Amino acid sequence: MRVIVGLVIHESNSFNPDFTSLDQFRLLVGAEVFNRPDYYQNSSLAGIIKVFSRYGVEIIPTVVALPTSQGGIVTKEAYLRIKGLLLEQIGGIDRSYDGICLALHGSMTVEGIGDGEGDLLRAIRTMVGDQITIACALDMHAMVTAKMLASANALVSYRTAPHVDKIETGARTAEILYDSLINKYQLYTAGVEIPFLVSGEKSESAKSPMRELFGEISKTDQKPGILASSYCLGFPWVDVEFNKCSALVVSSGDRTLAELEAKKLAVKFFEKRAEFNFTTSAYPFEEAIQIAQAEKEYPVFVIDSGDNPGAGGSQNIVNTLEYLYHAGIKDTLYCVIADQTAYQKCVEKGVNSEITLNLGRRIAGNTIIQEKLVQFTGQIKSLGSYRDLSAAVLDLNGLDLIISTRKIVLTEPEFILALGLDPRDYQIVVLKSGYLDPNFKPYARRVMLGISPGYTYQLLERLPYKNVRRPVYPLEEISVNDLKLIRWEENNE
Repeated sequence: MRVIVGLVIHESNSFNPDFTSLDQFRLLVGAEVFNRPDYYQNSSLAGIIKVFSRYGVEIIPTVVALPTSQGGIVTKEAYLRIKGLLLEQIGGIDRSYDGICLALHGSMTVEGIGDGEGDLLRAIRTMVGDQITIACALDMHAMVTAKMLASANALVSYRTAPHVDKIETGARTAEILYDSLINKYQLYTAGVEIPFLVSGEKSESAKSPMRELFGEISKTDQKPGILASSYCLGFPWVDVEFNKCSALVVSSGDRTLAELEAKKLAVKFFEKRAEFNFTTSAYPFEEAIQIAQAEKEYPVFVIDSGDNPGAGGSQNIVNTLEYLYHAGIKDTLYCVIADQTAYQKCVEKGVNSEITLNLGRRIAGNTIIQEKLVQFTGQIKSLGSYRDLSAAVLDLNGLDLIISTRKIVLTEPEFILALGLDPRDYQIVVLKSGYLDPNFKPYARRVMLGISPGYTYQLLERLPYKNVRRPVYPLEEISVNDLKLIRWEENNE
């Protein structure tokens, strides 16, 4: 048995005006995929490769395209280059193959094209024909489209937020594909769209209502003929027509069964729509800081949620930093402002030097009102690096600021520790993030979500959506009649 594998990941934020270009992707092509498994060691592709290796399947690598962090929508040029490389690899395979297993995100939006995964899967299907089975592992925040369902036989998404089951999802997807090839049956995925916008900060999997909804997923999986079921929650910070949640069910070829069970899951989700609230105590950012100052046990982690690089934020919005600086808030660590130029100036000045920097963007809601004109003066405390990322620590009179050379999704405390800092030494730690990564939880005595301005602004009802198909909850009320099967022939995007 021979199976083609690959990975193309991007979660695109259309409110961030900075496009994602090719140089913001780490690319591996062909045999390079096997030479650098460290690039994707915590991805669905790692699970896919593990399963096929165990079964002795010949694995044919194509492309790994992994962003250094999420950002604005992908440039057409970058996407076409990645797509071209993938198709070139598939087209260059000189012997027959049995299936294709991909790790995708599901919310990659491309300049001038829109639905990145739909376009990519459609191109692959056109190249390989209808007889090759295609299975894809998706992020839990995928926006599942008719193009995706028309081109892939199986779509399977993560079941945890924060996403700690990426490898397991890849493995589950590979198992489904392998079994269908060995036992020679068709795979069919049904999808039902749920017109609903929700952030990850209101849908952590270990908390209600997602905890109960994933219980329904587990029950569905146990039914005869069902191979996998999923909830995909869409991505709220992209303004496209096809943005929505969905319920997916993969069956062993039984279209009627898959559609029936997907409808049932969609109704369960619909019934709990009013139960989605912040799963962490949430306050306006300034109020969260005031509460944190009054706490007796520390550190208190306050999340700067409006500028979350893991959801496409720019990590250089300084409204919250400016508040802390001018309010004289001390004993606080602020992570991170991404600014290559500012870091370079720190290097040139050297440790213990005083420096004045113009940093970042000031923003209202999710609109820039001032760029790179906000001035801060402090002393350079240290310079350091973690893996391939360099950073400077600036002491702003008791407020320690980390300035990095590029964006970093804050999932590893080791980044902070490598700079000679320990979160436990501060009363307050401010992270530009979404829900707190599990790796940071041992450090935090309390966690609060700070509602702050930025491209990942949490108050979705206030965002200027122009293209999302209406009605959509919570912008408007919806009815059970708005839950519809996603079908290519009915929704020719």
